Amino acid sequence: MHLKTHAIVLAQTPFGSRDKLLTLLSSDQGLMTAVVKNPGSGKSRMSAACEMLAYSEFCLFSGRTRYIIDSAELLNNFYSLRNSLTGLSLAAYLAELTKFVMPQKENADEILRLLLNTLYLLEKGEKSEQLLKAVYELRLMCLSGFQPDVDGCAGCGKQQGDFWLLPGDGIILCQDCLPEYQKLQERAVSRVIFPQAVRKAFLHVIDAPPQKLFSFRLSDDGEKAFGQAAEAFTIFQTGGKFKTLDFYRAML
Repeated sequence: MHLKTHAIVLAQTPFGSRDKLLTLLSSDQGLMTAVVKNPGSGKSRMSAACEMLAYSEFCLFSGRTRYIIDSAELLNNFYSLRNSLTGLSLAAYLAELTKFVMPQKENADEILRLLLNTLYLLEKGEKSEQLLKAVYELRLMCLSGFQPDVDGCAGCGKQQGDFWLLPGDGIILCQDCLPEYQKLQERAVSRVIFPQAVRKAFLHVIDAPPQKLFSFRLSDDGEKAFGQAAEAFTIFQTGGKFKTLDFYRAML
């Protein structure tokens, strides 16, 4: 059985002596794996289309245990990202995070568009890496079923002022309600400072249509707080440890 799909390469690992096993994020198939035969061969015209972060049209056929790539046509490989070590390492983290949270065999059109748009903006360099990373993390979490409740304080409903984000609980609390919440939980809860500007940024990312997702600004301090909150929420909710994130942090 043959299958044609548009997908981006999230990971590439050796498979046997010459072949590669690709992890693909497909618009209509979700997360899938496929083998590309001897992609480094001089006779192979699929090498560029099967590289890490390559967005390509793949034609696959179903083998006995997994898909085999029959042909691939490169659509975009975001080549300019290779000129920036931090940009490339951030792109690798976004790919690893997506691979971690994305279920197999599920329509991924919106998540694929989110990743492609983020990589496009990262390549253009018109928005900060910090902002792009935070927007991607938060939106991906929402699309994956981990949307935080930041409409107001989970204790009293207050919507103005500064808050604490509890990344493990997915809620925000005002200064007055946090001590009582900790007492009820009988534990010290992890928390991240959550100013009003960051709350507004969270609400925008949660609700905005795709074409408006990145159309907002924050001060330098606001971007930093937004980035810290989005990353903390992502790490707590996934429980993941991402080597690419550690590498990206080391590059900053």
